[in-house]
Amino acid sequence: MEVLNPIEGKTYKLPVGYRFDPSDEILAGYYLRKRIMAQPLPNDLIQDCDVYQTVPWELPGGGNKYLNWQRFFFHDLRTCVFDNLNKREAGNGQWRTIEEAQDVELSNDQVVAKRNVLAFWEAKGNGFAKSNWLMHEFRLVSKSLPSMVSSVAVYRIFEKKEGRKGKKAKGSEGETSSSSSSEEEVMDEAPIVIDFTMESCIGTGPPSPATSENS
Repeated sequence: MEVLNPIEGKTYKLPVGYRFDPSDEILAGYYLRKRIMAQPLPNDLIQDCDVYQTVPWELPGGGNKYLNWQRFFFHDLRTCVFDNLNKREAGNGQWRTIEEAQDVELSNDQVVAKRNVLAFWEAKGNGFAKSNWLMHEFRLVSKSLPSMVSSVAVYRIFEKKEGRKGKKAKGSEGETSSSSSSEEEVMDEAPIVIDFTMESCIGTGPPSPATSENS
C-alpha cells in the first residue's frame, strides 16, 4: 500500500496492516535520536516542520488511517524566538504548557528524554478559549550535563476526542500509544553523539546545515 507524505508531496510504501503509533520511548529514543545524529529514518514518516507556523488543525498530515489520528514532526527550536516558553504563539492562538519536563527513560544510559505537554488556546474576541488540541514535545537531555538540551525536538500533535480509549502516560495530559512490537529491535545500542548547543530557544540563531490521546 502507498501513503502520501503531505509535506513533500510524495508517496511511500508501507507493509500491509501497518499503523504508525510509536510509544514515547520509541519516538524520542529512536526517531529523535536518529534525527539528531543525521541518520536515515524509515519511510520519512516524520518530517521537519515548523509546528508554530499555524493553528494545529491546519498543519499537514493527520486523518490518514495508516498514520493513525496523530501528527508527528521534527522541529529545531533555534529557528524560534518566544517571549515565554510556557505560552508559545502559533497562528491565532497559543500553545500553553500544562505539564513540564516529565522524564521518559530510554535504553541508552547517556541521555533521557524530557516530555512537555501543551494545550492549544485559540484566540476568541479579547481572550483565549481552550481547544481539544494537545502537543507532546520531546527533547533529549544529557544525563551528565542536565542543562544541555537538544535543540531539535520531536512532536506528537492530536485532537483529544471523547470516547477514544488507549493507554495513558502516568501523569500525562495526553495519551501515549502502545509500544511497537519491534521495540527491542529499533532501540539499538549504537553510541550517541548529540549536538547539545542550546539551553533555550530564546535569542538563538538558525541551525547550521545538517545532516495517545487522553481520556
